[in-house]
Amino acid sequence: MDQKKIGAFLKTLRTEKGLTQEQLAEQFHVSSRTVSRWETGSNMPDISLLAPLADFYGVDVREIMEGVRKSEMMNEELKDVAVKMADYAGAEKGRLFKWVQVIGFVGVGLLTIAIVFQCINYEPNFLAGLGIFLSFLTLIALAVTTFYANGVLGKLVKKKAFVIVVRIVTIVLIVISARFILAMGLVVGLGLLDTFQPFKNFSGIENYDKQAILENYGGDLDSSMRLFPDSVDGALDATFSGSARTGLFDSDAFFILIANYDEDTFNEEIERLSSTEVEIEFKDESVINKVMYDTESYYYPAYVASDGYDSVYEYALIDEPGNRIAYVIISYPDWVISKHLKYRKFFKRNLLEYNTLTENTLEKFSIYSHSFEEGIWLEAD
Repeated sequence: MDQKKIGAFLKTLRTEKGLTQEQLAEQFHVSSRTVSRWETGSNMPDISLLAPLADFYGVDVREIMEGVRKSEMMNEELKDVAVKMADYAGAEKGRLFKWVQVIGFVGVGLLTIAIVFQCINYEPNFLAGLGIFLSFLTLIALAVTTFYANGVLGKLVKKKAFVIVVRIVTIVLIVISARFILAMGLVVGLGLLDTFQPFKNFSGIENYDKQAILENYGGDLDSSMRLFPDSVDGALDATFSGSARTGLFDSDAFFILIANYDEDTFNEEIERLSSTEVEIEFKDESVINKVMYDTESYYYPAYVASDGYDSVYEYALIDEPGNRIAYVIISYPDWVISKHLKYRKFFKRNLLEYNTLTENTLEKFSIYSHSFEEGIWLEAD
């Protein structure tokens, strides 16, 4: 097939029609650059355009394929044109299919690497597990499609050993998938059960019982509430409120104690708060964690015992002119603060600082915890 000859013939036909390349391009909804390539022989019209072009110019398709006008053709010539058209279509499809093959194999390789990285960086949680599972299903679908399109799958299916292996792998995957789905269903169910657990509300200083709070919620609070006083007998007056719920995985809780003291008792309480420390021992090592003093994060100067460790915040706010101290502990603030915005001045200035969903909370500040070795965290009793 002489493309240069065909191109010159197409140019002649257009010239005889008295059309510019732009006008012809508009007629067939292509660019003028495409028409130019047809006529220089650097590219050929799409096979779907051959018949419309022939009708438009009033010639036969075979005349376009030969690049000359012919009033008659012998059967052999017709056959030759048919062969050339088939070669033309086959070459075009072959080029396209080659790219499809390459893209398919590259996709399988990249998806396999992505799944490996997901597994290496896997942290047990529902969304991460579901992501790996769905990626694996996608890999299987893409691999089967790619191998089938390249004829590899057809050859493998004829081998009995391959069929047996595929059946075994399929059964194993079904078992694993069933276990995964059941496990994820259980986790989701337990999570929903936790979500709809009701809060128990506390109100009134007569309900302040530090020991009872620790017995019921201390395990999940990751705190022994060292900043909170054991009693409020020394206060001139005090108020107490809070709400908490204990789930299967953690406790969402909020407790705030506000106490007014006389001058001497206030100073004694400040001394107690500023000297608060916790000693944590591991093997032959020992560390003493001291309370942190913060004058920037809150509306009052604060002594901080925990600042986000395991999503727990414990601090004491000092209102010195009024000899008043507000003791606050919050567990999982995203759940709690929205319910207690009436205490806005006792929270951080920027409420977004309570959002620790995208952070490693174990590395946050706490006098009750310490990492002696990588990955090994110890908490005080």
